[in-house]
Amino acid sequence: MKKVLIYDLCLTATLSSVLFVQEQLLAFLPNIQLTIFLLILFSKKLGFVQTSFIVLIYTTLDCLVNGGLHVLYFPFMLLGWLLIPLTLSTVFKKVTAPLFLGFLAILYAFCYSWIFLIPNYLIYQIDPVAYLITDLAWEALLAASGFLSTVWFYRPCEKLMDIIKRKDR
Repeated sequence: MKKVLIYDLCLTATLSSVLFVQEQLLAFLPNIQLTIFLLILFSKKLGFVQTSFIVLIYTTLDCLVNGGLHVLYFPFMLLGWLLIPLTLSTVFKKVTAPLFLGFLAILYAFCYSWIFLIPNYLIYQIDPVAYLITDLAWEALLAASGFLSTVWFYRPCEKLMDIIKRKDR
């Protein structure tokens, strides 16, 4: 079993904070956020396990601050965000091109948004087709921000993460 270093714990806590704070800072812009980009970056540079801990911390904080840790929303939000490290550690493990990762960001945005159809149907008995139609504009905003931020920022931030991850300081 791999030994967990204090450095890794601190990095996980710091990156969880970055993920949470960026969402709070951009909260005045509907569905414009760097969450998908950052989770793609963390997944590619840190791997599945460490990114999953970051997702768990981030989702818990987000639900506590914004949604009261609703028992029906939390698992779906967690699952929606965990799709990113899961697929980037398995199916898309070899993908490193920012443009392709950008297109994956679009896919992740729609998957994340569509997964909320389930709790909204269970709680409010919302018509699924009506939900998908009314949510389409917000999904498009999330997809566009995920695509653009990934294409523009992935390479520079990848280099920064390589420097941060070096343990031979």
